[in-house]
Amino acid sequence: MKKLFLLFLLFSLVMPAYVGWAQDDAVLARLQVYNASLPQGYGVTTVEDFNTLLAEKEFMLLDVRETSEYEAGHIPSSFNIPIRELGQNLALLPDLNANIMVICKGGGRAMLAMTSLNILGYNNARMLKGGYDAWAAAEMPTTTEAFLPESGVAPEIDAPVLEAVNTYLSTLPEGFSLVAPTDVAVELTQNPPLLLDVRKQEELDKDGYIEGSQHIWINELMSHLSELPTDKSTNIVVYCASGFRGGMTTVMLELLGYNNVRNMSGGFGAWKSAGLPVVGGFNLDTYLSDYVVALPDSFNVVTVDELAAELADATELTVVDVRTPDEYAEGHIEGAINIQLTELTQNLALLPNLDENIVVVCGSGHRSALAMTALTLLGYTNVRSLGSGMGAWTKAEQPVTDVPFEVEASTAPTFLPVVFDKVNAFITSIPASYYTVKPVDLGVEMMSNPPVLIDVRSDSEWAEGYIEGAIHIQLRDFMANISQLPQDKTAPIVLYDNPTHRSSMALVFLKMMGYENVRVMGGGINGWTAAGLPLVTE
Repeated sequence: MKKLFLLFLLFSLVMPAYVGWAQDDAVLARLQVYNASLPQGYGVTTVEDFNTLLAEKEFMLLDVRETSEYEAGHIPSSFNIPIRELGQNLALLPDLNANIMVICKGGGRAMLAMTSLNILGYNNARMLKGGYDAWAAAEMPTTTEAFLPESGVAPEIDAPVLEAVNTYLSTLPEGFSLVAPTDVAVELTQNPPLLLDVRKQEELDKDGYIEGSQHIWINELMSHLSELPTDKSTNIVVYCASGFRGGMTTVMLELLGYNNVRNMSGGFGAWKSAGLPVVGGFNLDTYLSDYVVALPDSFNVVTVDELAAELADATELTVVDVRTPDEYAEGHIEGAINIQLTELTQNLALLPNLDENIVVVCGSGHRSALAMTALTLLGYTNVRSLGSGMGAWTKAEQPVTDVPFEVEASTAPTFLPVVFDKVNAFITSIPASYYTVKPVDLGVEMMSNPPVLIDVRSDSEWAEGYIEGAIHIQLRDFMANISQLPQDKTAPIVLYDNPTHRSSMALVFLKMMGYENVRVMGGGINGWTAAGLPLVTE
């Protein structure tokens, strides 16, 4: 009997720990499944997209604000379960596969509620970005008439998971674990929390990060648990770009047992808007400045004679003709492949390695200069543009062929995403005019509505004559003198040099910097004088 009593006592001591382990294991397993299947966009839905979805699918609208907020006005057909009571009222929700839109005031509570529902198995729960405020601001219909769905039977959910989620929701503190960026900044000088940045690496590379942050992308959180503190009471502040992924992460961390986790409201965007310090990140002005300073004296131009000699010597190089297919078919340099300019960034797998010899060709040298600049900004280190293009090549009576030349696609290199995105956006949006203006048309504009004229030639070229009213910034000094350009990025700007090459490069810089109305003068200064237009000579 005594032995039986001892066994019972031992079992009663071990049993609570065993139940805890089992509960932890169940929650951990569910979090791993959830984290591995995060949807694209993380369930965040704009008012506009929500209206589109409403026309296609049936949604249950769940408002998780406090009852007094709901009574003051809500979206028609939405019903109210305050977020802290959500885990105890699942019988009011439809089945686990139903479409649910979660709503709060601005989006913070909805993100916590949506994440909790997703973890419980409601796979089609989404949240309204900007919440009820965004809905009302869009002048969508609202009501004060309450709506209450019929209570059904709550779905079967793994008991330990339900208990953990319900405990988390029902004990949410005032403020819902949000902390303002300015308050985080103060804490960092006094009692620094652990800062956890859950954005993608590409976002850090592009925008920077808060000094001292630990980085774990939210989609990989559960596979990096060993990098989290072992002390579950550690003061942790999570941040993402705007606050949504930060909110999702706080839910997961709380369910993992961390009890001192907050989400920085507004995320990294709000941190930067508050003028708080940032480390790293991509700075376009610096990137372009470094690029310009490193340019060779030739500005990556190859002459007809130089190219002809290289081809005669069987120098290993790839000639890329960026004219249209029709132009290419009329005659091109033997062995040249054809990639139309506006399709260049979509066909980089046709090019050789980043360090191999590439010559870009077009009709006049303008399009090829745009392409050369784009490629070298991406990281190709040995790209040149044929000066004055096929016009100069045929004028020199160099051979052409109408036999197309093709190469097999390989694998495109990996580029810095922020640079590729900017270069790709520029290349794919080039208009049919290729951003050029004829000298005679520019002459007319100068009399009626003059654009800002920028001469990017050298000092010696400028001294020989320039267009009246032009600003002189030689290309080598272009980025160092960007303050001379209009602050208004919609202002009309025309660049010129002689012939059209350096101005084409400068155009790429300005377009990447956001200037919307930039052109180059076709034919450069020679085109201007050939049209009988005057120069200022001193």
